[in-house]
Amino acid sequence: MIRAVVFDIDDTLVDFSGATGRGLLAHLATTRAVSPTDAERYVALWRHLEQIHFTAYLRGECTFTEQRRRRAREFCATAGFPLGPEESETDAWVARYLEHCDQAFTLFPDVLPALDTLRHAEVRLAAMSNSDRAYQHRKLTALGIRDRLEALVCCDDVDGVAKPDPRIFHAVCDRLGLAPAETVYVGDRLDSDARAAVAAGLTGVWLDRTGDGQADVPTITTLDQLVRLLPARTVRKGS
Repeated sequence: MIRAVVFDIDDTLVDFSGATGRGLLAHLATTRAVSPTDAERYVALWRHLEQIHFTAYLRGECTFTEQRRRRAREFCATAGFPLGPEESETDAWVARYLEHCDQAFTLFPDVLPALDTLRHAEVRLAAMSNSDRAYQHRKLTALGIRDRLEALVCCDDVDGVAKPDPRIFHAVCDRLGLAPAETVYVGDRLDSDARAAVAAGLTGVWLDRTGDGQADVPTITTLDQLVRLLPARTVRKGS
């Protein structure tokens, strides 16, 4: 029986990709005007570098802070934006970018209704992320949903273990005091979220907001569909 739902955070609960793209362009616009063509190119470059350097962080090759520095340095060098050689200058650049991102972060419209419905059904709620705990805690708090989540588990809570490793899925189940079979994990990535959850013994649900994909796991396009997916296998606490 299902007793808890654990959510991925970025691009599942929070419009991370949209916000970081808007945040980057707002940050760059403080330096010089950015044409629509350049805007598309800069966002694509930023996301490409994010994949490279964040993956290095997940492999334990650098800290969370250092992956941001590396990304900023390579972006500015490639795109032709001024950035001095001092680490303090890089950190200041990143801080200004993050300020713009903080202003752009939003929850997807289906998040609050889904959380309210699940909580009304007394389904326990948590979140798990391949990211830094302090960063995700601040983000979820600013968006008003951290206190709705019983547990938050991130890479730095489990010695850098990251999805799709089963150990991080088991860590959030342990935090809740539940067996994997009693837990659903829902996220926007088919392999590292849904399929990885299944491999770890949880019920994995893929949130495919585009509706374009096909998968061998339960698939939803909005979180309200998750609510309809669960009732037959869900019990109230204490029953």
